Formats: sequence, C-alpha cells, structure tokens
Amino acid sequence: MERLKKFMVAVEKTNIFIGKLMVGLTLLAVFVITFEVVMRYVFGLPTNWGHELMTLLFAVQYMFVAGYCHYHRAHVRVDVFYSTRKFRTRAYLDLFTSAFFFFFTLVLLWTCWTFYWSSQTMHGGGTVFGIEVPGELSLTDWAPPYYPVKFMMPAGAFMLLLQGIVWFIRDLHIAITGRELK
Repeated sequence: MERLKKFMVAVEKTNIFIGKLMVGLTLLAVFVITFEVVMRYVFGLPTNWGHELMTLLFAVQYMFVAGYCHYHRAHVRVDVFYSTRKFRTRAYLDLFTSAFFFFFTLVLLWTCWTFYWSSQTMHGGGTVFGIEVPGELSLTDWAPPYYPVKFMMPAGAFMLLLQGIVWFIRDLHIAITGRELK
C-alpha cells in the first residue's frame, strides 16, 4: 500500500510541477507576442519568428497541462447533477464515468503518439554541421523543428492518464470505505 501511495504522490507532484512550469511558459508566450506586436505596429519591423514561437509555446501548454487540470478536477462536468450528490455517490459516479475517461485518454495517447512519431521520422531536410537530422521542420524561413513540440502531446496525454489512474484509485477507496485515501 505504501508503494501505491508513493506512486500516487509522485504523479500528483509531477503534475503540480508541470502546472507551475506551464505558468512560466505562458508568461514567456505573452512576452513573445507582446514583443511581436510592439515590433510590428510601433516600429514597423515584424519578426518572422514571434508569432510562430508563441503558437508553439501555447501548443505545448495546451496538451501538457491536461494532467494538472485533472489533478484539480477542473475539466468539464455536469455540476447540476454531480454537486447535489453525497460524497460516496460522487465517487461511484466518477468510477462509472472513468470508463469513458480511460477510453478517451488511451485513444488520445495512441493518436498523439502516432502524430508525434510521423513528425519525428519525417525527413524535413534539417542539418546540423552538414549532417541530415530527421524530423519535421516548419515551412517558414525560421524553420524550427516541430517534433519536440509534438512530443509534448503524447507526454501530456500520458500524464493525464496517470492522473486518471490516481483519481480512479482514490474514488475506488472512497466507494468501498466511505473515506478519503490519505
């Protein structure tokens, strides 16, 4: 039981760390887009990288913060029905809906992995010191690699899956015993 608790704490602490890290990434993205807007509209000197970098930063945040949101149970739920139920009944409802959650998350994980892997194995024409490096590159002049950003999709889906497992264990304990797992 102690190993299970350590696993659950490790998953939750990792998701909390990722959530806090994403705050910094969001601030960086806001700084980049502000810089781009000032350069474009105040000085008339738009960058060729600002908008794309901001898009890539928000793409990383969008997928990688899923586990953190699930840790806080911040995803959409029908509160009109759910919030009026007793503590143990809510655990039963969460256990029932977890089947849909796990199906969705496993499909998401598989889809994200194939999306990333096709990007990773693509021959985009990138070179480092004259040696061709595989991986999808942006078609802009700046040409950043896309595969590191696309890797965040299956990584975020995996963290969401792990957090779902943690909540499943907690809900199962509540449904059986009527008490929270501590």
